[in-house]
Amino acid sequence: MDDYELQICDERKEWNDFVATSSQGNIFCQTQFLDAHPQDYELLFIRNGGTNQLGALIAKEEDGQSTLNPFMYQGVLFDSSVANFPPHRRVKKSLGLVDYLLAELEQRYDRISFSLHHSFDDLRSFQWFHYHKPDLGQFKIDMSYTGILSLSDINNSESILMNARTVRRQEFHRALREGFLVEESNDVDILNHLHGLTFQRQARTRSNSEEYMATKLAESAISNGFGRLMICKDKQGTPASASLFLFDDKCGYYLIGANDPKYRKYGTGSYVLFEQIRWCLEQGLTTVDFVGINSPLRGDFKTSFNAV
Repeated sequence: MDDYELQICDERKEWNDFVATSSQGNIFCQTQFLDAHPQDYELLFIRNGGTNQLGALIAKEEDGQSTLNPFMYQGVLFDSSVANFPPHRRVKKSLGLVDYLLAELEQRYDRISFSLHHSFDDLRSFQWFHYHKPDLGQFKIDMSYTGILSLSDINNSESILMNARTVRRQEFHRALREGFLVEESNDVDILNHLHGLTFQRQARTRSNSEEYMATKLAESAISNGFGRLMICKDKQGTPASASLFLFDDKCGYYLIGANDPKYRKYGTGSYVLFEQIRWCLEQGLTTVDFVGINSPLRGDFKTSFNAV
């Protein structure tokens, strides 16, 4: 019988080191992102045999309870040692760890919600929670998708272009012919303006969270070295498109894409995105996460860059 123990983590380095080596590790669980996002949180470890084998991030609402809408991938993370177990041992171990976590959280919170990383491939502990006593409450599971572009086998930026759908390559070359230029920027006002125009074109209103991402979060990410803003401008220097990527030491995350509708026919959105991917390749990152492909048009655009 495994002797598990729940422990609150108050050490930022200990938590960040755990996240960095976990298969579920990502920028949205790192404290630099958490501190830039206006939401309280609690960091927990499940320890066994003197080591941290599972980490859990609980994003909180003002009432101190778990938020119903955590940010992407803010959930449960396994230690790398668990991931390296052979399947017959890993499955039993991971289920046991999550079972213990949920039983403990039930004593601490009135509700609990996680956004699990795409590599978290066994949901049965959540499906089976209160399996025999459903009146005590069960998890609702919503399935979402993202697109992952592997850079491990890509040697140069030309390969990025050639692997993408033909129309994306055509848009890239059209933007070049028309004299558009892409440059790195820290001008978050441009991003915010273009983001607003994008929502206007779609007849949508930005939520407070969406506006926050395009302003204060973007500014914090850039100034603290885990965000990169690229702006595509025409010959006169007028901004046409913008792309904000966050990144950790393994992955680049396509957080925001924004465009002036007047320039859509020139392919500037594809141009600036190709440049972000090229930069990720040059930095030695192994993947690009397109951060959600859960609506038809947006999903098709993102997967057209050869994302899986």
